[in-house]
Amino acid sequence: MTALSPDNPQPLSSRDANRAELRMRLLDTAEELFADRGYFGVSVRDITDRADTRLAAISEQFGGKEGLFQAVLARRIRPLNDDRRAHLAKLPAHGARARRLCALIDAFTEPMRQRASDPGWGNYFRLIAQLANSGHPIGRLIVDDFNTIATDFITQLHAMFPEADDVAIHDAYLHLAAATMHTYSNNLRLDSLTRGRMHTRDIDERHQALLRFVEGGITAMVTSEA
Repeated sequence: MTALSPDNPQPLSSRDANRAELRMRLLDTAEELFADRGYFGVSVRDITDRADTRLAAISEQFGGKEGLFQAVLARRIRPLNDDRRAHLAKLPAHGARARRLCALIDAFTEPMRQRASDPGWGNYFRLIAQLANSGHPIGRLIVDDFNTIATDFITQLHAMFPEADDVAIHDAYLHLAAATMHTYSNNLRLDSLTRGRMHTRDIDERHQALLRFVEGGITAMVTSEA
C-alpha cells in the first residue's frame, strides 16, 4: 500500500509513508509540549514517550532537539507569512488612510484568526507568544522568519505615514505584533480577570477588540497630531 505526499504526487513506499507519519507525529507532539512547558521544560524522552516512538527517532528525523524545535516553528511561520504577504499585496494604494491602515492590520491579524480554531495552530500561537516574551537565545532559530515579515509591514507603515519618525513606526509594528500574539495565545487571562464572565475563547469578539485597539493606537502613535 502506498501513500501520496502533498509535496510529491509520486506514491510513497510503505517505509517512506511511515517515516512521514512519524515525522508529523513528532512535530505535533513536540509543538504541544513546547507550548505547555517551554523549550527547556521538555526533554527528548518526554516527546518520544508521548509520541510512542524510540528515543533515537528525533535524532534520525531532525538531528536532535534543537532541529526539531526549529522544524516545529518553521512549518507554521512560513505559510502564515505567505498568507500575510498575499494580503499585503492587495492593500489599496490610494484612498482614505484610515481604510488603508485597517487593511494593513487585517493583513497581519486575519491569517491568525482564520487558523485559531485549529488545535495545532492554537499550540503554535501559545508557543510563539511564550518565545517572544522569553528573550532567550533559542529565539535566534526563527529570528529571520519573524524579522523578514516585520520589515514588510514596517515598509508599508512608512509608506502610509511618511511624516512619522522611524521610532514611532517600529513601535507601532511591535505593539501590533504583541497585541495580536496576546489575543491568540489562549492565555485565559480574561477568563481569570473576569472570573469567567468573559472568555478568551470568544475569538471573534476578541478579534474585533484587537482591531479597534490597534487601529487607535497606531493612529495616535504615528500621526503628528497625537
